[in-house]
Amino acid sequence: MRFLVDGLIILLIGLGVYAEMRRGLFFALFDIFRLAAAIILGFAAYSAFYRLFHSYAAGLMALGIAALTAVMVVPIVLKLLKADPAWGKKLPGRLGAGLIGIAIGFVTVAAFLPVIGRAGRGRDAVSRSFLAQPFIDAAPALYYVADAFNLDFPVLNTRAIRFEYEGTEGEPALVERVNYSRLNGATCIECGAKVNFDGYLNRIGSSISPRFTCPNCGRTSDGCQTFEGFHRMYGLCPVEVSESLGPIDCGVWSNDRPVFPNGVCPVCGKFVHR
Repeated sequence: MRFLVDGLIILLIGLGVYAEMRRGLFFALFDIFRLAAAIILGFAAYSAFYRLFHSYAAGLMALGIAALTAVMVVPIVLKLLKADPAWGKKLPGRLGAGLIGIAIGFVTVAAFLPVIGRAGRGRDAVSRSFLAQPFIDAAPALYYVADAFNLDFPVLNTRAIRFEYEGTEGEPALVERVNYSRLNGATCIECGAKVNFDGYLNRIGSSISPRFTCPNCGRTSDGCQTFEGFHRMYGLCPVEVSESLGPIDCGVWSNDRPVFPNGVCPVCGKFVHR
């Protein structure tokens, strides 16, 4: 199936080049504008509707409508204006349009790969794909941008909705995005030291996860092995969960040594009674 992923990447980029060379440089330049407008308006609509209705379905619907509107309005306006200068159809113009088509193809591939590589055969195929690897390597950059501007991209929000589902394919869902960069210095549940945020790292397929490491005891996690991170991710104290489940460990970056949270939680003041 990995060859299908490679073939899809070639097809999407090829279609981008063909479409833009056929349309010419003038329209290709406007395609960059409408693509940027679709992204900006789409995510602005998503954020507004999610915050208004507290519904990811409403946000995603608003994103689709806003993005589609931006994509369709520009060609309609140009057609009404009858704008189609000859210089855009000459050989240099078509070659320039082809370069823009490559860029648009890359953006399209970057948007599709996370969807294909979420789970199952798609995840395995994406991880084995030769052509997908550069896109996978570059994907964490979007997470840093989202953190820097505190943006809520829906594609970045899928994770376990309960701690016990970490590291499994059980019950993944769209949830409120966590700005993991801001959890640098959170409190380790094992030794109480301040953890370091290692960054967003590639795991399997197109799966990306934040990783934190405690400089004192070496405990690693996606943030769930810190008091502040656990509260932010699951809305509960790790003390409460461990009293129900027993010693806990991260299901994403396992330490192979489950522990009870040690000390008093700096968020809510709870501690394990033993």
